[in-house]
Amino acid sequence: MTTTIYLIRHGEVNNPHNIIYGRLPGFHLTDVGKKQLEDAAKYLKNKHIDEIYTSPLLRAKESAGIIQKVLGLPIIHISEEILEVKTSYQEMKFSDLDALQSEVYLKPLNPSDETVEQIANRMMKFIRYLIQTYPGKTIAVVSHGDPIMAVKAEIKRHSYEFLPFKTDDYIQHGEIYEITGDKNNNFSIKAVFKP
Repeated sequence: MTTTIYLIRHGEVNNPHNIIYGRLPGFHLTDVGKKQLEDAAKYLKNKHIDEIYTSPLLRAKESAGIIQKVLGLPIIHISEEILEVKTSYQEMKFSDLDALQSEVYLKPLNPSDETVEQIANRMMKFIRYLIQTYPGKTIAVVSHGDPIMAVKAEIKRHSYEFLPFKTDDYIQHGEIYEITGDKNNNFSIKAVFKP
């Protein structure tokens, strides 16, 4: 039985100092970000979403709240498996970093910083959990750019040495990827909506 998962990147974030906000608290959506998620929610309206999950970070929770309201879903589930990348670069300004540093997992500062493989592993663990828990259902998941791109690379069997993530096909704020999968680890992924 196939499960459908809509992976949604949170909306645009208010980041006036252009820092790597990573897992820092307190980063709200901009008005543009709210509109992006309203548009994404309209796309999902006829997709018969059974459940919604979000990262615990504020920008993702605000995004999930918009979807929840539009779709009339009773609760939002929160999972740390779909969090933003863990990096010691958080709080630094993008303008102070070199090209490798701006792709935080390519030039780590600390042994506890996440690698692309670790990001992909935790995200795929979560995807498999959804497939086991909700066979045949349709689930919306609000996460972050790099974790979603790691899932895409894993499902498409790309090398993790695709330097860097920030290419022309990098997932935009409010963009949605559709994953279908089953218990036999048959997966597909495609972009289905861009605000």
